[in-house]
Amino acid sequence: MSAFLVQIQNATVYLNDTPALKAVDWTVRPGENWALVGNNGSGKTTLLKLIFGELLPIDGGTVHWFNSRTWNGLAEIREQVGYVSAEYQENYDRNVTGLEVVESGFFASIGLWQKVTGPQKQRAQECMHLLEIEYLGSKPFRSMSYGEARRVLLARALVHRPALLVLDEPCTGLDIPTRERFLETLQILSQETQMIYVTHHIEEILPAITHVLYLKDGQPFRQGKKDAMLQDEILSEALGHPLTLHQTNGRYWAANRRG
Repeated sequence: MSAFLVQIQNATVYLNDTPALKAVDWTVRPGENWALVGNNGSGKTTLLKLIFGELLPIDGGTVHWFNSRTWNGLAEIREQVGYVSAEYQENYDRNVTGLEVVESGFFASIGLWQKVTGPQKQRAQECMHLLEIEYLGSKPFRSMSYGEARRVLLARALVHRPALLVLDEPCTGLDIPTRERFLETLQILSQETQMIYVTHHIEEILPAITHVLYLKDGQPFRQGKKDAMLQDEILSEALGHPLTLHQTNGRYWAANRRG
C-alpha cells in the first residue's frame, strides 16, 4: 500500500437529498501540496467536510487518513489536520485574547474553557513568534484587524504541528498587501507541513503547490501536477469562462481571453 495523508475513493455525498459530491477519487500523498479549485457551489466545502470526518460518503465510498484503514474518531483527525478559513474567523465570536485563541487550538474549541499546561502555553507562544505576531498576545481578538485575526487563527492551526494544513479560501476579506504577506508566510510554512489550499483565485496558488484538483458540479473535473493543470483550456473549461494564464515568479494570473 502506497503512503497517503488522505485517500478518498468513490465518495458520493448527499445533502438534503441532493448529490453534493459524486464519485470522488482523490489521494493526497507525502510531499504533495494541493490547490483545490472550483467555482462557488462546485463542492469544495463538502469535500473539506469529508477530509475532517464531518461527513461520510454513502455505501461504497471510503475516506481514510494517514496510512490507516481504521476509523479512530474525529479527535485524532483534528490533532493532525490544521484548519484556517474566513468563515471560521467570522464564527469565532469569543472576545478572548490573541494568545488564548491560539491556545484554544489544543482543544478544538471556540474560546478557552480548559486549563492550559505550561508546555501548551510555550508552544502557542512559539507559533505566534514564528508568525511574528507576539504583539497580539494580549490584544482582544474581536478588536484585531481582519488580517491580524487571520494570522492568529493560522497560529492556532499550527499548535499541534499538523501533518496537513487545510486553508479554505484563507485570503477572503484581506486587502492586497495583507494577502501577499499572508501568502508569503504560507510559502515558508510549506517547508514544515503539507497543504491543501482551497480557492477560486488562481493568483493565490503558491509556488509551493505541486498539484491541482478541479471540482465542477460536485465532481473531479481534472487533477494532476500543477504545471499540467494550469493551462488555458483546462482552466477555462473548469471554470466555464474563456481565460488566459500568465506566469510570473512562480505565480499564475488569469485574465479574460481576447477574441
